[in-house]
Amino acid sequence: MTAWQVDERLQRLRTELDDHTRIAEHLGLDLERPLRSLSDGYPENAIALVGRLTEKLLKRLWQHHSIEGDPSARSLNDLIKRCRPHIRSAPVLDALDDIRRLRNRSTHDGYEIAEEDGLLAVRRLVDVLAWFTSTGSSALTGDGPRMATEVARRCEFLAGLYVTLGYRLAKRFVLSSDTVYQLLCRESGIRLEYVELLLSKDSTELRTVLSSDGGELLRTRLPKLTRFVILDGAPESLDDLLGTDYRCVRYEGFLSTLIDLDSHLAPLTSQPVDLHGTELPCPALVSATALATDPRTGDLHIDEAEDAQTLLERLAGQSANVLLVGRPGSGKSTLLRTLAAEGAGQRFRFYFDLSLKPKDEAFPDFAARRLAPCLRVEKSKVFDLFLYLIRSGSALCVLDAVDEAVDEASPAGFLRLFADLAPVLSAESSVVMSSRVSFLADSPPIRQLLDHGAAHSEQLVEQMYANGVDPDRLPRFHLVRLSAQGPTPLERKLSTSSGTVSRESGPLDVLLSTHVARVLADAGLEELAPRLSAVLGRAFLTRQTVFSVLDLYRLLGSETFDSGRPDFSAFLLRPLFRPAGDDRLAFAHSAYQELLAAQYLAADPASVTTEVSHLTEQVRAFRARIPVPRSDDCVLPAGVYMVGPAERLLLRRVSRPVRFDRHPVTVARYREFLATLRPDGTSEWDHPEQPPTITHQPWADRLSDPTYYSDPANDTYPAKCVNWWSAYAFAAFEGKRLPTALEWEAAARGTDGRLFPWGDSVDDPPVNCADAWVGRPVITYQAWKTEFAGAAIRRARATPVDAHPANISPYGIVGMAGNVWEWTATTLQDPGEAVICGGSYDNALRAVQASSKGVYRKRGGSNAVGFRCVTDVNDAPVEE
Repeated sequence: MTAWQVDERLQRLRTELDDHTRIAEHLGLDLERPLRSLSDGYPENAIALVGRLTEKLLKRLWQHHSIEGDPSARSLNDLIKRCRPHIRSAPVLDALDDIRRLRNRSTHDGYEIAEEDGLLAVRRLVDVLAWFTSTGSSALTGDGPRMATEVARRCEFLAGLYVTLGYRLAKRFVLSSDTVYQLLCRESGIRLEYVELLLSKDSTELRTVLSSDGGELLRTRLPKLTRFVILDGAPESLDDLLGTDYRCVRYEGFLSTLIDLDSHLAPLTSQPVDLHGTELPCPALVSATALATDPRTGDLHIDEAEDAQTLLERLAGQSANVLLVGRPGSGKSTLLRTLAAEGAGQRFRFYFDLSLKPKDEAFPDFAARRLAPCLRVEKSKVFDLFLYLIRSGSALCVLDAVDEAVDEASPAGFLRLFADLAPVLSAESSVVMSSRVSFLADSPPIRQLLDHGAAHSEQLVEQMYANGVDPDRLPRFHLVRLSAQGPTPLERKLSTSSGTVSRESGPLDVLLSTHVARVLADAGLEELAPRLSAVLGRAFLTRQTVFSVLDLYRLLGSETFDSGRPDFSAFLLRPLFRPAGDDRLAFAHSAYQELLAAQYLAADPASVTTEVSHLTEQVRAFRARIPVPRSDDCVLPAGVYMVGPAERLLLRRVSRPVRFDRHPVTVARYREFLATLRPDGTSEWDHPEQPPTITHQPWADRLSDPTYYSDPANDTYPAKCVNWWSAYAFAAFEGKRLPTALEWEAAARGTDGRLFPWGDSVDDPPVNCADAWVGRPVITYQAWKTEFAGAAIRRARATPVDAHPANISPYGIVGMAGNVWEWTATTLQDPGEAVICGGSYDNALRAVQASSKGVYRKRGGSNAVGFRCVTDVNDAPVEE
């Protein structure tokens, strides 16, 4: 950069800094010193001085907002972090981050500092000063006492709004305590654009003020000038004082000059129709419960229960963050669309259907794309404006279907999504989110995350700071769960044509299948049914839920369009779909595509790959209702199986067939093994890495009954208090091995992914678990601790392996849920630990699902841990 260019830029910066002399004098800032350092050729000194000036500004802001603690000894990094929530403008936050980065490079990182760096630091200081000067905080400018509190607040909001859009304050006059004039401008190419704002509490006050100078204030002759008179009361004509070159609006309606909320919310306000196009009456009331967290135990308890819409409106009106959870079709989207359309009293309302967000698109980009047609600002400023309004404290932001926006349905996946949403999760506006994933409400880590829990994740803490959100100020989420009683709104909608809305009209999968069949029949495309599941069902598993018309034309064929025209109006299956943007469609409800995905998994399991990543609990539930062949030979066939907990379902391949023992290893069988042991308790079948101190004798001190292995009455009871090394040696003794955790779960669940070996039913479950000893369902940890860990635990014990014959898997394997955990051959990070599966007699029913797993020390022995063996199929006999 030439000396002439540096001088020219310095002169421009000096001129812009002169606009802020008032705030500089009030705060004792010497804005000339960084410029002198640059003129003298010391850019590193200029950066250091800019850093100190910025610290002074932020310390004053800290004091003004009564932030906890003493700012005097705080570093610039700390000051920026703690003041972020009080600076709504994203460009100003970016400027502060640039100043911090340049100061760190100059002071700590050892980089060579160029003149360009010094000029950039001063430029970013000008941006920060423009914000503070424009917003007119009385703590920063010293002239606040002349302005009424409400007028000062409104001036700050409007000035900050325009600074966010790239303007700077050119002039401001406090005409009276109730009337303020502001002139803002920005460069647009080689031209300047101006906005004039005259804000007053009422027209009488304004008329009095303007009459004193004949109304000359708004008769300036500036290019590209937009004039606004903003009043509290109803606008009235001021033409006799101002002429006609202005627009008079109410303060509450001013944002409509920039935001067309009606067009943004229009899709939410249309009259609901059923899935056959018939207009529906007002929806039936849906009940809901607000769940609160016990601060000591972390358990959830019902805090209040009432009509869901009333409850949501009240919580949203408190500027509270709300997480709404309910099963598919329970009415979450209908409630949230109504909430956004009616507004619950908020000035600004935004609705985002996150099921339409591509998984690789960041939320800021998605929001900007969805809002761009409704905001009359440059596209590059759309998200900044949205974020400014969200941080204003008078907005409602509805985020529907958050679980469909994650890259994986796991705590880590939701953590990444929450980090992406961090700018929206502010402490000032109301954010309502919905999810069908119940573990968002049930999982302790997620509850901590959503309930003042940001401190539990350093990743989220840093991401929130980076996005201008102070985790300490993040409000807790109210957890609202929709009632599961009776038919859901989706089931009601699907069964409307039959004139009945009772549960007996059919479960959800039957209703969906019936509607799909009817649409295909109406279009004369009955033969298309297999292709729907093969193409669109598989697409769901690969995370494609939004389709262009050309996508559907290519995937389904020209026969699905009237006269073969690739146009939405000619699409014969459009009753199954809804608009999802320009020339894009999604299914009317995600349950349609989930049903097709389940049908695809059932139709041709051999063609299914394990690379698909989008399995939901609803897909699993639909798949579990499709009948599968049963066998009784205890052989797990090679193939692809659905495994994992509800929040992270996966497809995994078992590469070879395996024959399981029908029952866990019994006392009688293990006694035969004991008779072959050496005097030191070892055997010839020991694992090569078995520690030298291991013995295969049961852990006598742990046994609940000292005669457990010697009394013939216990012959049919499971072998227990046996460590992993002993289970391994016993399996080798019988010419077998321990199953892997994958083989074990696949054998318990079958190809349909059932929750329990016998299916999904929890009515009168045939299993030895804590619920059976208590006599009723044990739902929470607190209930388990209160009702089972007392008297019941003294009675509870393992039962004979054949005591519950209905506890049987699709392959004839008995007793895989409850009674005793079972050792597997799978080791995770710690080689001294192994995975155990299935749960035991002291676990609640919900913890003895086929997916239930734990990790136990290989040296350990417990009354609640046993094992069973497997054989690679080679015509070995079935072990009864």
